[in-house]
Amino acid sequence: MTPGRRSVRLSRRPLGLLAAAALGAATLVAHPTAAQAAQAAQAAPAAPAAPAAPAAPAAKGTTYYVDSRSGDDGASGTSAARAWRSLDRVGRTTFRAGDRILLKAGGSWKGQLWPKGSGEKNRPIVIDSYGSGPKPQIRGEGTVDDAVRLFNQEYWEIRDLDVSNDAPATGTPGENLRDLRGIHVSGDSARRLDHFLVDGVDVHDVTGEVNWISGDVSGNAPGVRFKTGWDRSKRTGGIVFDTTVPDITAPPSAATVLHDIRVQNSTVRDTSFAGIVVKQYTGDAKDANGAPVAVPTGWGTRTSAADTVFTPHTDITIRNNFISQGGTPYGCNAMYLTNVRGAVVDHNVVDQAGTSGIEAYYADNVVIQRNEVYRTEQKAGGADSNGIDADKGTTRVRIQYNFVHDNGDGILLCQFSFGDVVVRYNILSGNSRYPLYLHSDRAASAEVYNNTVHNPASRYLVYGYGSSLNARYDLHDNAFSSAVADASLTTSPTIRYANNFYGGAPLPVPATDTTARTGDPLLVNPAVSGPYGTADSGPRLRTALGFAPRPGSPLIGNGTVVPDNGGRDYGGAPLYLGRPDIGAVEGPPGEARAGHGRA
Repeated sequence: MTPGRRSVRLSRRPLGLLAAAALGAATLVAHPTAAQAAQAAQAAPAAPAAPAAPAAPAAKGTTYYVDSRSGDDGASGTSAARAWRSLDRVGRTTFRAGDRILLKAGGSWKGQLWPKGSGEKNRPIVIDSYGSGPKPQIRGEGTVDDAVRLFNQEYWEIRDLDVSNDAPATGTPGENLRDLRGIHVSGDSARRLDHFLVDGVDVHDVTGEVNWISGDVSGNAPGVRFKTGWDRSKRTGGIVFDTTVPDITAPPSAATVLHDIRVQNSTVRDTSFAGIVVKQYTGDAKDANGAPVAVPTGWGTRTSAADTVFTPHTDITIRNNFISQGGTPYGCNAMYLTNVRGAVVDHNVVDQAGTSGIEAYYADNVVIQRNEVYRTEQKAGGADSNGIDADKGTTRVRIQYNFVHDNGDGILLCQFSFGDVVVRYNILSGNSRYPLYLHSDRAASAEVYNNTVHNPASRYLVYGYGSSLNARYDLHDNAFSSAVADASLTTSPTIRYANNFYGGAPLPVPATDTTARTGDPLLVNPAVSGPYGTADSGPRLRTALGFAPRPGSPLIGNGTVVPDNGGRDYGGAPLYLGRPDIGAVEGPPGEARAGHGRA
């Protein structure tokens, strides 16, 4: 949302994610496309995380070695004994399908890694490491826009690197923020570019500038600018996938589309503006006086669900990552997914983001599931502090099986212009302002059911205001539990409350909810305070089972049957265990919950 609204390489994944994968009763052994996964996720939650994708065989390709200490750019580079030395030597080479570029573990390079060439289907070019020791470091140090770059290239896999791009600080906070990224995949070729895998990388300390789409320019500060428009905003940070055009005054007739993007088993820390960004070009640049200087294409904006000019990137998977912005006051969104169709955001940890933990914007067919998002706060002039946001022009969005806690707002539904979203089987706890924030336009609709919302301190449980109350919201079979008496639940003629539970402390029951349940929810341990997800552990989804009902709870057996309900509850148990229950967890924990494999 915009302001004003707003070591030795033993594995390709953090140890905790390996452990999380081992917990599952069923484990994915192959990766469907994100579009297939998104379709499947509407029917059931995914099994615990898949192992890291194996490196594709380098059939008929050549393996090149790079050693920052002992290499020689005059050597052949085709063996560890004849390794190259510099990034410049790699950048002067056009690689072919099946080639591998191996950087020596423990090595460190300053500058930009930009190897040329493209792979082919089933024969990508792979960047990886060799030897034992810490991951190879690529340090941009603010001297290059992108520490690792691919442009008009395809079929690439980037593995096991340590990437940073931080410009030195000055005496003025924010003055060192620039147009910087850690890993940047882009292009302007007016065609589809396929297959980009980022696996097991650590991206950190990227001092990217913060440019907001809209807002008030009176709030401009060093490194932070408002009202910069679509194309100039929100395209800096840790890992960025975007596109552009060769000439903004004469764009081609077709967009460049990135297809088959996967970011997995990686960490992103302290990168501004964002952790991971996916974005399409639209042509809205203006000069200093606000006059248009670009010919609009409309590829990156969306006027309706049926907009045929809208040209999103396709088949995106973001899985098993840890993203934290806790070390920078300029680190905003952990994930900013715009202009995408067919995306799955699964089994990630997001901690201390600014503005939004996971945000979808101008997007279609997106599943956000099995993530733990916590401690999101306002930063760098951003107006929001939500865990998950279905924002402007988003359709066929599913938000399910997430643990969203201790943010400013829990889940924000901000579908300006139009949109539709289903929010189901999530557990929200400890969100200090609006646990559930209704902020969409008239043409949007939301179905919100079988969530457990626990409120220890806020004066609100459900909040909306003004014209946002003209959208249609259907809230049913949710468990609203509060330690604060009379915590508010916003009502309007377009909000339907039905068959919800309202309790803990006495709560107002909306007049439309004629089958409401009240009283003590008898939760297992609503005072649960951890453990929470880390880079080592992965998302601690089981912690939220403290909000499951105990035997005798009025949540048990008092729900309604929901068709096309996903087939599983928050804990992974099949629906239903007898009569349907209210809230995110079916029935008391115990034998009925054993072995279902929720990490």
